[in-house]
Amino acid sequence: MKDAIEFKTSQMKALIKRRNVLNKKYDTTLPEDIPLEVKSELELIVNLLNEFDINQLIFDERPTMIGIKNSRDEEWYFQQMKYWVERHPNALNAKFSRSSVYKFALHFFVENIALNTNNARLNYSELAQKVNDANSTKSDSKLTAQLANVENLLGFLLTMQQRQLEYIPEGINLENGFVKYAINPINPTEFQQFGTPTELNPNNELAQSYEEYKKIRSRDKQLIKKYHQTGGQLDDD
Repeated sequence: MKDAIEFKTSQMKALIKRRNVLNKKYDTTLPEDIPLEVKSELELIVNLLNEFDINQLIFDERPTMIGIKNSRDEEWYFQQMKYWVERHPNALNAKFSRSSVYKFALHFFVENIALNTNNARLNYSELAQKVNDANSTKSDSKLTAQLANVENLLGFLLTMQQRQLEYIPEGINLENGFVKYAINPINPTEFQQFGTPTELNPNNELAQSYEEYKKIRSRDKQLIKKYHQTGGQLDDD
């Protein structure tokens, strides 16, 4: 099991990083245009960060020993958990006492569900479905791979378009109509010798043009929304 202070520190850093990523991503988006799911996640992150610190009085008021009433049902559940721990001794560093098993279950739930933004918003039924639905996991993996492939293809097509625009016909012979073209730049030799710009490098014109296009598109989208909200009336500004 992880040390509480160590986990708290790492989880706080992860939550703050996630919050900053979302805030930066939607920095230029109108509040009403931010997806509800994103708003919900940001609100959850704020709540989790606020709940990290526990008042010392709460700890002082709690007993150091906690009694749990046992029953046949509870014993059955405990034994199943104990069998799992015995098959995976590294989870508890080979500690098989009843208190160690209960602590492990509590820590595991907090670390992987209560403080995990991907799981904390799910209710009991949704959590159970997520754990038990193997097909959903396979579908998610397939979708992730497909999106990655689409991203690569779009980047490649954008790069090719930029390269094509840099090579226009060198001239036309007016006597015979012959068009003189430069060597087609889309070939392995050109890439190997001279490289090519990508939309991922913010220092080249391709990436800068793409960023400006996204800004213009975002402004147009907001303008169209405002146009419909005002019944087709827009101010000159």
